[in-house]
Amino acid sequence: MTGLRGRMVLVALGSTLVALLAVLLLVWPSLRASSVDLTRDTLLAEARLMARVVAEPLAAGASRDQLDPLVDAAAREIEARATIVAPDGTVLADSALSGAVLAAVENHRQRPEVQQALTRGEGSSTRRSATVKEEMLYAAVAIRVQGRLVGVARVARPLLVVDEQAALLRRAVLLALLPAFLLVAVAVPLLASSLAGPLRDIMDAAHRFAAGDLTARSRVRRADEVGELSRILNQSAAALQERLTDSARDRARIDAILAAMEDGVLAVDWRGEVLLANERLRERLGVTRLSGRHYLEVVRHPEVERAVEAVLKSGQKVEAEVEMQGEAFALTGTPFPGEDGRPGAVVTFHDVTQRRRLDRVRRDFVANASHELRTPLTSIRGFVEALEDGAVEEPDTARRFLGKIRSHAERMGTLVADLLELSRLETGDRPPQWDVIQPAEVAEDAVAAVEDLARAKSLETAMRDEGAPVVETDAFRLRRILDSLLENAVKYTQAGGHVTVLCTTAAGGAALEVTDDGPGIAAEHLPRIFERFYRVDKARSRDLGGTGLGLAIVKHLAESIGATVSVRSQPGKGSTFRVSLPAVPRH
Repeated sequence: MTGLRGRMVLVALGSTLVALLAVLLLVWPSLRASSVDLTRDTLLAEARLMARVVAEPLAAGASRDQLDPLVDAAAREIEARATIVAPDGTVLADSALSGAVLAAVENHRQRPEVQQALTRGEGSSTRRSATVKEEMLYAAVAIRVQGRLVGVARVARPLLVVDEQAALLRRAVLLALLPAFLLVAVAVPLLASSLAGPLRDIMDAAHRFAAGDLTARSRVRRADEVGELSRILNQSAAALQERLTDSARDRARIDAILAAMEDGVLAVDWRGEVLLANERLRERLGVTRLSGRHYLEVVRHPEVERAVEAVLKSGQKVEAEVEMQGEAFALTGTPFPGEDGRPGAVVTFHDVTQRRRLDRVRRDFVANASHELRTPLTSIRGFVEALEDGAVEEPDTARRFLGKIRSHAERMGTLVADLLELSRLETGDRPPQWDVIQPAEVAEDAVAAVEDLARAKSLETAMRDEGAPVVETDAFRLRRILDSLLENAVKYTQAGGHVTVLCTTAAGGAALEVTDDGPGIAAEHLPRIFERFYRVDKARSRDLGGTGLGLAIVKHLAESIGATVSVRSQPGKGSTFRVSLPAVPRH
């Protein structure tokens, strides 16, 4: 019986048994005393009756022989020993004695019960009888006739009889308590079942709550304290479930916000242990688990440490910039309330690598543009000053200087036009005009356009179509790309070389490759070949009239129509520029 019901039954039965034993221990000793008191009262009543029986004969002076039969008959009626004692203590009659034995009985005046009867009217005592050799209970009353004391009537009964009566009382008590115990033994399991069942249901619901199942409910429906406990438990579970749902909803919102952020977010407590880190930061740090670890275990950077410690110690906002793993980040650390009033810190990692790169590109662009414009402007200013100093009076020299001025002005115009073209492409002022075209047809027209220039340098041009599929693109921009690549190929290819355009298939679309057998490009230049104003051979590029913006424009044109442009080249073996066109652009 290890269950709740068994324990309740054992406790109830044990408590009942202890209570019954306590009753027995308290009542048992008093049963004999109660029996003695009851017997004494009975004996006194019988002694009074005996006194009435013998009062008149005693007053009339009856002898022993006359009194003894009367006493014997009365004693048989009351089933007790009866004795009549004279005022002087002489035994006049005794139901247990007769004849010479009665006459030889010692004087009873000193008997306690006789003395009490003589002085107080009645008395009693318990002692061993010298006559019958038994423990006896004696009760005696004075016999008076018209106020005159004529004797004492004494009735006695063996204590064995009293003990038997006490035993009867004990058995009666036991017989009364045993059914009570049996009734309790039957009632307790029933009562325990009525309580244990609902309590077990409440306990089962509580176990499910503890295991995380907050949808569990206790089914107890009672109007007592157990039912109230069930209702409180269900209400507590519902309230907790609602709070957890709200908390989970808030956490999901926070997680969604953090996941959508481009910035890395790190939250630490006052000890520096990570409380939260979003996916972006974990990706950048290359770790999967941050929570519970000290931030220095995963972010080993002195600037980050200084920023976090400054926030934790001062409780003030801190800003800094750091470089980690080749990238630049702007740190912003702010405090938030923590445990025991000790602030934690939230640090955001804003990636400023692109901004720094753009700043560098902008600075380089301004410097390069200024340099590209300064050179022709300086030349023009020099030629103008020469003309002003008298060269204008020399027709041949003046014409030669004016030709130089025109050349530099045209170069500046080309540069400005290219800059404007780049600006329009970056701002998207003119969106592409989409059309379904055959790439081979565009390539054929572009090759035909450079044939005169190629023939002038003794170059051979060709176009091969290997089944390039139809694509949707901007034909004008594709033509601009091919024109620029073909012009570069013709410019940098030496006499007797070859320039070829190949139209072929690519993954899900078409590809056009412009190949030449010119000087080629060294590997260290390939990653930057599409940057603005970047030249592999600066002197030769300027001599050929290049602005340094042609390939940058090619890249922007390709990106505007969803295409990609790449280059393969080896010094002395020529170069191949590849334009990959998707079948359907992402517009």
